[in-house]
Amino acid sequence: MLARKLYLILITAKSGNMSNKPKIPLSVAASYAARFMNKITPYVDKMELAGSVRRSCKHVSDIQIVSVNKSIGGLDTLFSDGGFPGMVMNGERLKRFKYPQNKLQIELYITSPEDYGRILCFRTGSSAFVHHVITVRYNRMGWCGTRDGLRRKKECNHKSKRWEIKPEYADNPTKPPVFDTEYDFFDFLGLKWTAPQNRNMKSREEAYNYST
Repeated sequence: MLARKLYLILITAKSGNMSNKPKIPLSVAASYAARFMNKITPYVDKMELAGSVRRSCKHVSDIQIVSVNKSIGGLDTLFSDGGFPGMVMNGERLKRFKYPQNKLQIELYITSPEDYGRILCFRTGSSAFVHHVITVRYNRMGWCGTRDGLRRKKECNHKSKRWEIKPEYADNPTKPPVFDTEYDFFDFLGLKWTAPQNRNMKSREEAYNYST
């Protein structure tokens, strides 16, 4: 299954992004991604490539992976001693690895099963697609993005560019449906699912054309 997804990404390659970071060919990134994902497969319930690799950009500056941790014998088991090669960040929700000799950075995002589809969409990008299509859509529906997933705006406060649940709703917030897949998330938004390689928009105008 993993090999099949990587093959489809390679054969649908589109133009690269505008990042100033060092870039490597998509085929090289896909090879590194496969090796990394094979190493962590026993420790996650599921995972998928995201970012510019999933969008099939011809050259990419990093590899992003979205995963759901196993509750027992998960990623903490693998990374507990900090001895995993290349690890520079070992956060609860983000683990980062750098391999300067290969001009490569890998970011491993860990999310909940309920929010998997949303996080996969966000981490796939592009940033213009997420901001002007996805975020605008759920904001108009009365939802906002918080640390714990989508929550109703009326139950949150907006502080320092972040949404936080109000204390009176902390124990029983209104929650969206489970986003087990990215398809679930697009359905919730009332949007037709779009293949990642068609999300390489860079401007509000392109996003507007998509949404209309």
